[in-house]
Amino acid sequence: MGFNLNGFIMRKLNTAQKVILILGIVGVITGIYGKWNGWEHKSYFIPMYTGLTFMWIAFLDDKNNCERTFFKRIFGKKQ
Repeated sequence: MGFNLNGFIMRKLNTAQKVILILGIVGVITGIYGKWNGWEHKSYFIPMYTGLTFMWIAFLDDKNNCERTFFKRIFGKKQ
């Protein structure tokens, strides 16, 4: 037993996920650079947290399982 991260870490990303991940990394680096160079809060806050969100989004499951379940529950089965 135990928590296995092999499937998560070794997962292959498709091209769209790689682009989103790279944009996220660039955004975070820009935000950190701005923070340490004394930019105003609104100047570094947006790219840094948008980048963090992009990095998280890149690893989401692309099968839309949650979306399908949500719509089935709201609209019910069509007869």
